[in-house]
Amino acid sequence: MKTCISRGSPFYLILFALSSPVLALPTQVVHFDTPDCDPLLIPMNVDELGDVSIFPSDEALTSGDLGQSTIVPCPPKHLGGPNAMIDIRNLSGRSWSEVWYVASPGTSISNYDGEANDSAFSPLREAFRIDNLVADPGGSHHPLLFESMNPDGIWEPFESWQFVLQDYVNSSGLPPNAINSLGVGNASSPDASGAITSSGSIIAIELIPEPASIALLLMGLVGIGTARRHAV
Repeated sequence: MKTCISRGSPFYLILFALSSPVLALPTQVVHFDTPDCDPLLIPMNVDELGDVSIFPSDEALTSGDLGQSTIVPCPPKHLGGPNAMIDIRNLSGRSWSEVWYVASPGTSISNYDGEANDSAFSPLREAFRIDNLVADPGGSHHPLLFESMNPDGIWEPFESWQFVLQDYVNSSGLPPNAINSLGVGNASSPDASGAITSSGSIIAIELIPEPASIALLLMGLVGIGTARRHAV
């Protein structure tokens, strides 16, 4: 006997929710903690996010240069140079529980927690975790100054974050919000002329829903399916 499953059934809805296509292309990085600011603590497997015109839709962001800031997030390392503030807006449709900035070749900052790079290279590029006092109450380096939604250190869909790049300098004169090439650190993709057009990269770990949240989602989908059957 052949069994036919309706597209409106709870089973189909649950299956669809759990098998949604994933466009992301995870990357692997290496890192080295230095005695600067806070521990870096980057896992090997992360997602890289970047400009919406280049990156997959579920790794997309927009960024803006907000000019210089008077905030010094890591005073012991401050060199007296300009502190750049940038804004990044999450367009990926996903929430991210841990987010880091990694400098591209040619970029120098002083508020780095350590060094990181694509796994094909040695960890040479200055990097830090983008966090605040709420997300890292035991730390002393909090470059994240503003969250447009919940101030909890979770980068939610469509949320904007503003953070500081202390003593920011780029040897090619690139703006601090140039987050527009695939590849982290030395793996940043050059343009047709061979020049690196990105001043930094954003890497992150996706927030994994708690089991209770998944259960509520499935119960909601079952409820929708049941209501549809009763309405027929």
